[in-house]
Amino acid sequence: MTTVSAIPGIAVRWIDPRVVGVAWWRELVRYRRDRSQIFGAVSRTLLWLVILGFGLGATLKEIEGYTYAQYILPGVVTLNVLFASLQSAMALVWDRQVGLLREVLVSPAPMLSVALGKICGGASVAVVQGAIPLAFAPLIGLRIGVLDLVLAGAVMFAMGMTITALGVIMACRMKTFEGFGSISNGVIQPLYFLSGAIYPLKGIVGGVGFLDIPQHLRDELGRYGIHAIGGGWVVELPVWLKALVYANPVSYMLDLLRLVALDFSQLPLAASLAVITVLPPLAVLLAARAMAGLRGA
Repeated sequence: MTTVSAIPGIAVRWIDPRVVGVAWWRELVRYRRDRSQIFGAVSRTLLWLVILGFGLGATLKEIEGYTYAQYILPGVVTLNVLFASLQSAMALVWDRQVGLLREVLVSPAPMLSVALGKICGGASVAVVQGAIPLAFAPLIGLRIGVLDLVLAGAVMFAMGMTITALGVIMACRMKTFEGFGSISNGVIQPLYFLSGAIYPLKGIVGGVGFLDIPQHLRDELGRYGIHAIGGGWVVELPVWLKALVYANPVSYMLDLLRLVALDFSQLPLAASLAVITVLPPLAVLLAARAMAGLRGA
């Protein structure tokens, strides 16, 4: 097998399709046998999209012309993708405990192929999990075409590859489920809440009773970037919080999902396309290097 290039800690060779296929298929079989993941995806959808969407929707009537439930739909999809991706990566900790990973490490299989197969498998599971909230789209008044579903699937797959690869890197440093669970929760929450999933960077927000607020309170709110216009308010995040959103790669992938589902976006399209093109393959290479590093451990 011809070596193409070398990265410290990993020899990058031509990818072996058989190894990729076996590792990919194993993740799909694991998912088929684990019904709890489907239950988790449905429960998160009901909690965030239905309960939160319609609950806060009773107060926040709309964001940029969309109901609150419609606005957070891409965010709920993203949340399912994040959970599914990290759960797929967590299986690496189990493989390490039972000795299966050791057998893979001593085999002649190229580590890049092993990592790519596992990550693509995790991304495929993430697409299935992320598609569950999209099935609820008609209930909140959204019609998503076939082409839009295909594009959304492509974005979810790229997001799933990135987050699964991140999880693999984390799993290579963890020896217990408890440790991985604690770290993964600390990763999911910042990535999700700093992605603009549940609030806009800047936009017109319509709510109940906003125009009945006394003038002195309006003036006070205006100091924080909240200004009344007609039947709604122009809301803008603080500079420091906006900087964190811009620094979060999930923000750009989520923005592409929102563009596909709602035809509305807030981040530069060129930046979003650059992130979704460059980040997944880079993450795979880093994950493969992390797995290769276990051979000498």
